Amino acid sequence: MFKLFFAVICAFFMVSIQSPDAWAVIDTFAGHSTRKNSSILFLTPMSQEVEPLLKAHVVEKSHPLYPDLVIYKGKLDKHTLFVGMLGMGKVNAAYAITQYILATRPDVIILFGSAGGLHSLKRGVLFAAAQTWTSDYGAQEPSGFVRWEPGILPVGQIQPPVKKLVDANIRNTVSSGYPEVEWVTIATGDSFVNSTLLSQQLAREGADLVDMESAVVADIASRFNIPSLVLRVVSDGADDSANKSFTESLDQVCENATPEILSIIRTVADAIAARKL
Repeated sequence: MFKLFFAVICAFFMVSIQSPDAWAVIDTFAGHSTRKNSSILFLTPMSQEVEPLLKAHVVEKSHPLYPDLVIYKGKLDKHTLFVGMLGMGKVNAAYAITQYILATRPDVIILFGSAGGLHSLKRGVLFAAAQTWTSDYGAQEPSGFVRWEPGILPVGQIQPPVKKLVDANIRNTVSSGYPEVEWVTIATGDSFVNSTLLSQQLAREGADLVDMESAVVADIASRFNIPSLVLRVVSDGADDSANKSFTESLDQVCENATPEILSIIRTVADAIAARKL
């Protein structure tokens, strides 16, 4: 968690040292002075997860974001769509989302990626996060690892991780338009789960999916008071054969999910724009 906090501070520092002219370019690129409709920041951790969206021709141009990120910009109907890659893991996600937020100032953030499915969830199915929590922050006790709420000194009376709820308006909007999308609990940690033993343990603690970024994205979005939606497609079973399943299925499950994701983005953006009128 200390690394995560440091990454966020570094992101703010990076913004502070950039020249006004550099940020004037970003402001022009982002369209801050002319924006009238919803602005969506769409994020993915890996290139395989964003590639189908880029192939859908909704992105028109890109712009470098100092020091090592790139923002893609396009249109989805009347709405402005920004697309960015986070990189994998909590530190990369914290750094990147902070930079992207400061550069684009979106109305809503949507995260998409693959995830390990617990409870024998079917590969290729798209899920939405009802709540997220961090699974790998805590204390190594004689009895084993004890999970704590990130940011709290893990000593003394245990304070277990708090499950962060999705924005109620976002959930109502998606549920109304896509009743087939199931809402689940996602446990986020800085490790790829290739262990039946660990996946069973996380399932007993209430997790349905496991990934490496969702809880961070939801947390930082809420700190900026920006509603967020996490969408994950199951690529593997987070079991002893997850490495093989993930490698075999990643490209295809992401490509198959893209049309539904674009439709959900439109629905969410329309709803946000309507509430602005």
